[in-house]
Amino acid sequence: MPLQVIGCEVVPQLLARLMAEARVVAPHRRTGADQWAYAEVRDPCEVELEYISTVLPAKKYAFPPVEQLVRYELAERPLMEAVVESEPLVIFGAHPCDIHGLWALDQAFCDVNVDPNYTAHRSGMRIVGVDCVPDEHCFCGSMGTATPAEGFDLFLTVVEGGYLVEIGTEAGAAMLDGLPTQEASAAALAQAKERLARRIQQTTRVSAECHSLPLLLSGLADSEQWGEHATKCYSCGTCNLVCPTCFCFNVIDRMALTLDRGTKEREWDGCMLEEFSKVATGENFREEREDRLRHRFYRKYSYLFTKYGRPYCCGCGRCVRQCLVHIDPVEVLNDLIAEAEGRRS
Repeated sequence: MPLQVIGCEVVPQLLARLMAEARVVAPHRRTGADQWAYAEVRDPCEVELEYISTVLPAKKYAFPPVEQLVRYELAERPLMEAVVESEPLVIFGAHPCDIHGLWALDQAFCDVNVDPNYTAHRSGMRIVGVDCVPDEHCFCGSMGTATPAEGFDLFLTVVEGGYLVEIGTEAGAAMLDGLPTQEASAAALAQAKERLARRIQQTTRVSAECHSLPLLLSGLADSEQWGEHATKCYSCGTCNLVCPTCFCFNVIDRMALTLDRGTKEREWDGCMLEEFSKVATGENFREEREDRLRHRFYRKYSYLFTKYGRPYCCGCGRCVRQCLVHIDPVEVLNDLIAEAEGRRS
């Protein structure tokens, strides 16, 4: 199906149709703050599609912050049952970085040991993406994630008077049935192309091509840059929690006060937390902040990048936007790149 154009007035109609079919979540402005968060849509007029970034990424709907995995009872004949719950869901207004983040989680949870809870959430999910409004912290242009090639049902790009609509799936095409659309004109295509080029230019901040990062980092494990940047870190783990591609978790047993039943719950965890690498003997094999920072960067830009062919960073800028001391991954990478280039010369 060729690219379509819809007017701005069609978006509330599209939202209303989707709300009749499933739970719909979309970006809303937080009261009294210049921040946005995904929330269930009650009124289509409250949805904001021209926004910088949500505080938490869309991953929270595929990989909830807290989730029951197992329920059990300790009766004479113990009972244990897996808990796999999901519901049809539409994520409306996801940016390309969030779509890339879901791709990264798909690899992590479905590559070898397929996670039934994750796949249940993802199988009931439809995604309507929208072009973003970058700020000074975005660097998706450096990570190759400024535009999604896949992973959406519809993708909207702002053009004069409305949106250029790219249809990614049959489900996406069905969303438009009966709504007023028109085939995209050459002028609309040119506007979308110009907008994308401008955004890539604004968000290209890393001083090396991203596919060179695994090789650049391979000789920098002993760099003093790790210690210099980690000095500021509070080890609060916020960067892990707001990251669309982080997927580490812990599993907690929660017993009832009666001690006859309980649950196993999965909770988000983070490699920047001091306790994350502590093992049963009390040994902590990443006790120092610089060890944890180095590990995080090697996971993002080397280990998983090499394994799956794309960086495990989507350049959304949430980590620096929420960091209490403004540790900027672009600054860290550029310092490391400069050091690598200096060692070669």
